[in-house]
Amino acid sequence: MKALVRSLIVLTVTLALAVTSSSAQKVVKVRPAKKVVVVKKTGPHRVKRVVYRPRWARKRVFHHRWVYFPRYNLYWDNVREVYVYKRGTVWVTSVKEPEVIVNVDLEKEKQIELSEDNDALDEVYLKNDEHQKLE
Repeated sequence: MKALVRSLIVLTVTLALAVTSSSAQKVVKVRPAKKVVVVKKTGPHRVKRVVYRPRWARKRVFHHRWVYFPRYNLYWDNVREVYVYKRGTVWVTSVKEPEVIVNVDLEKEKQIELSEDNDALDEVYLKNDEHQKLE
């Protein structure tokens, strides 16, 4: 009887370790940081709005996903926190600044916060012709 109890304990511990180690190998996707601000409206109602503060804009807040820089034909994605720009004939997504803007203060550059219609688009550059006309 003692041998049966011992083997059950060993089996339970082995299974627990196997389950724990397999779950430790899972890849967890982390969403970029968002800041939620509570804005008071008239009366007792409150509205939560998502506000983005990109690392290149210390004094500015954005309410939409995409910011377009017409001078450099460059996009900033507030959700994924990446730059999207054209290199030759290919659109590139990068966490690092493109070479064109390495010493540029983007906060002082002309920027266009794209409308809410573009927030759901991952390939916003497909509408680049329209965005170039916004200058």
